[in-house]
Amino acid sequence: MRLRTSTTILAALLIGAFAGILPAGAETAGDAPFAVELLVGETFEVCKSGQILCPAISPICDDLKVIVPVDTPDGLGFKGAGPGTTLCSAASATGQRRVFRFTVR
Repeated sequence: MRLRTSTTILAALLIGAFAGILPAGAETAGDAPFAVELLVGETFEVCKSGQILCPAISPICDDLKVIVPVDTPDGLGFKGAGPGTTLCSAASATGQRRVFRFTVR
C-alpha cells in the first residue's frame, strides 16, 4: 500500500512539473511583443506603460531608422524616427527583458 501511495505522489509531481512545458516555438501571452503604434516624432514612455518593472535600462532596437531610444523625464523612452515596423526591448530592474513591436506611421 505504501509503494502505491509513493508512486501516485511521484506521478502527480512529474505531471505537475511538466504541465507548463510548451512545444518549441510556442509563445505565452507574456512572451508576445507588446504592440505600440506611434507617429514619427512621437515618444513611447516605457515606465508609464506599466509593461516593465522600472527603472528600464539597456534598450535594444532592430532598426534605428524606425525607432530610437531616448531619455525622458520619466526614464527610458522610444521615439518614432521613420515609418516602418521593428522590435525593441528593454531590461527591467529585475534583469528580465520586455519586447515591444513598434509600428511607426
